[in-house]
Amino acid sequence: MKLKYLAGTVVPALIVTVMSSCSGRTEAAAEEITCHLDTVTVSAGSPVLSKLIIEEALEEPFSSEFRTVGTVQAETGRFAEVCPPFDGRIMNSSVRLGRRVRAGETLFEMSSPDFLESSKVYFQNVRNYEKAKADQERQAYLHEAGIISQKELSEAVVAAENARQEMESSAAALRVYGVDPSDLKLGQPLKVTAPISGEVAFNRVTPGSFVKTDSEPLVTIADLGRVWVTALVKERFIGVVSKGGSVEIFTEADPDKPVFGTILNVGNLVDEETRSVQVVVSCDNSDMKLKHGMYVSVHFLSEPVNTVVLPSTAVFQGETSSFVYVCTGSDLSFVKRNVVVGQSSDDNTRICIENGLEPGEKVLVEGGLYLND
Repeated sequence: MKLKYLAGTVVPALIVTVMSSCSGRTEAAAEEITCHLDTVTVSAGSPVLSKLIIEEALEEPFSSEFRTVGTVQAETGRFAEVCPPFDGRIMNSSVRLGRRVRAGETLFEMSSPDFLESSKVYFQNVRNYEKAKADQERQAYLHEAGIISQKELSEAVVAAENARQEMESSAAALRVYGVDPSDLKLGQPLKVTAPISGEVAFNRVTPGSFVKTDSEPLVTIADLGRVWVTALVKERFIGVVSKGGSVEIFTEADPDKPVFGTILNVGNLVDEETRSVQVVVSCDNSDMKLKHGMYVSVHFLSEPVNTVVLPSTAVFQGETSSFVYVCTGSDLSFVKRNVVVGQSSDDNTRICIENGLEPGEKVLVEGGLYLND
């Protein structure tokens, strides 16, 4: 049977020349290595002995780890693109690239016929409501004096309520565009304000230019003091990540200095194409080392757990399970033992043994390819 390292390294030439079955081995090789059931014995004078390395299985702290690629994004509510709310011409601007702005601060002013029309509608609705309200009060007075009927008073109340709703509706339409109706004056330019506090990361505002509502964003504001790193984690690694866990972030610009983050959320949906789960990591970015949209390397590392750990070269994959060669009392005889393996180290040189091996047992960690079953 062909053997391979669990890490995936196959040695076909060695298998052909050395790992032939017991019945097919040459007579000389048969004298050097004999096998009975799951036990393999190497003769005392065999040159194979120099190829074998035996170590005692020890229990040690082991952290499951792996790396994947992530994308830097601004936290929700800390990134905003500003588009013109109406078609119009930009009159003046206070926007400067790299300048910090406060939420509600005016970025630029523009002259817009559509905004002017919306302002006129609002003021007209205000006047209609004031007139309807005054009419309602007059009708209430006449009703108390017995001059008009209850029906006439009710009609006045309904008219006043309808007028109030029209006024509120037009006021709400203005608030959507950051306009405070209480400070609005007819004919004033439209003031486009910053929706969030942050730094102007992009600016294409040009005074005098005509812009439309369907144009590209004119200003981008970002607060990147804290950022999210979104990474896709394969199904087999889900057990390694948990909310609140620590993560190391590495950039190409500074690959040896990690940025530390905390797992904010582990998604519950598996992408059907990539078989991955989205994991969001929150990172302090006060030094602005992480840029919005940047690709980074994300190093996930679980809390250390005491377990038996072996070199990956000690573990082989059979047809149905993984196994190792355990010494049976001497350094010449080995028995094949099935084991349950866990996560491997980030460089695949060490592997965790979850079941099948006890601390203190002697295991063949190098040269197992010279033995066969």
